[in-house]
Amino acid sequence: MGRRRKIALLAVVCLVAVAALAWLNRPRDEPTRATVDEAVRSFRAKNDSGGHGGGRDEPALGVYRYATRGSESSKSSILSATHDYTGVSTIAVSAGRCGERERWQVLAGRWTEVEACAPHGERLAALTEYHEFFGFGQEESLRCHGDAPPGPRSLQPGTRFSNFCKAGDSSVSSSSRLVGVDRVSVGNESFDAIHVKTRNTVAGNSSGTAKREEWRRRSDGLLLRRTSASDVDTSAGGGSHYTERYTIRLVSTRPQR
Repeated sequence: MGRRRKIALLAVVCLVAVAALAWLNRPRDEPTRATVDEAVRSFRAKNDSGGHGGGRDEPALGVYRYATRGSESSKSSILSATHDYTGVSTIAVSAGRCGERERWQVLAGRWTEVEACAPHGERLAALTEYHEFFGFGQEESLRCHGDAPPGPRSLQPGTRFSNFCKAGDSSVSSSSRLVGVDRVSVGNESFDAIHVKTRNTVAGNSSGTAKREEWRRRSDGLLLRRTSASDVDTSAGGGSHYTERYTIRLVSTRPQR
């Protein structure tokens, strides 16, 4: 074998080795499903008598199961990944400082927790979002204030109310509109549900919009159904685009504890 040919062959071998090394050391994105049992164990560990919740006109404390469809994705000029939500997600309703906390979790690396200080979960006191891609997690906690939502016995379609949440340079402004009262089925039962549409505007370190539609049981504000669609851009780490679309439907009105 000639010298030039040997050099060319060695160069090819080196390129293959470098490519293989880059492949083995690339960032891994391996999302893990969150289970109902894990949510129940977490609820038991965190729940105590030092808060409010589960009282009159509030849903019972515990872990509720939701049939779930949808996904989230993150795309940049270098990396992209999509996480499938299809299956069962949970909402843990637990005692908060001034009302109840709702923690929706679909993946080990994807959850949202809100705390409401008014009935029916519309007037927010706190909002925390967590997302994880390629093994890197980002948690953002915001403090909120806003209008009081309409009470369940004085509903006027078209009524509007708003919330504003902020943490450092990040903020989320929401504008909600009461659509009316619909009948929603859960298993073999059906309930009067307050139907609300909300549009969120994200500003600061990230920018974008999120649209949400919810149906909450009129008697106590228990979430029966939700659809959500988010599109957010961020300049962090060279810039990326985040998209999320999902629908959740309550499986049973009896929580696990």
